[in-house]
Amino acid sequence: MDDSALRLLSDVSDDKSAGTDEALSQWHDLTDEDLFVLTREGERDAFRLLVERLEGKAVHVARSYVRSFEIAREIAQEAFLKVYDTRDRFDPKLSFQAWYFRILRNHAIDRVRRMAPGTPGSTSELVGDYETTSQGPLHQASRAERLEMVRATLESLPMQSRQVLTLREFQSMSCAEIGEEIGATPGTVRWRLHNARKLFRQQWERSFGSESSGDAL
Repeated sequence: MDDSALRLLSDVSDDKSAGTDEALSQWHDLTDEDLFVLTREGERDAFRLLVERLEGKAVHVARSYVRSFEIAREIAQEAFLKVYDTRDRFDPKLSFQAWYFRILRNHAIDRVRRMAPGTPGSTSELVGDYETTSQGPLHQASRAERLEMVRATLESLPMQSRQVLTLREFQSMSCAEIGEEIGATPGTVRWRLHNARKLFRQQWERSFGSESSGDAL
């Protein structure tokens, strides 16, 4: 792996001097694709700006697969390193984000498969408000606690179900887009989503009671 890419990622977090900000300001209005073309031409600061632009979203997406923030951050950085190492293969006519997030999801799935059984997964978009007029445990829980409840529920779902829910609910992908991503027809995706939502609700009610089921997904 290219050590210079590792240094770039470290620089993004540790070296944000005024001079660097001034140097990057000229590129703030460029598209992701234009920045990556500059990266291919040797402009290291262009890649730094890309990382800064996408890192928050990347970590959030990675946390759709793993609970740990640190592991999610590692996955995001691994994906950044991968695109940097393979920068000469990028077609600027295509979407950089589509390419990057496909690599990120592949890294996340690989990490989940390598981890021990019971790998956590989550996405805040699946939390919902889950408001209820009852005085049960869900009513009394904070939003952060409800998020943990959702994470625990997603942990119990098969990877296939967790994956389609994440792509649909978190990334708002259409069934056709999900199908292209996972290699399935839109009809198959719709069936998997229906089944995944059913499994989610069933597990949620087993864990937290029918009071909290609502319209979770």
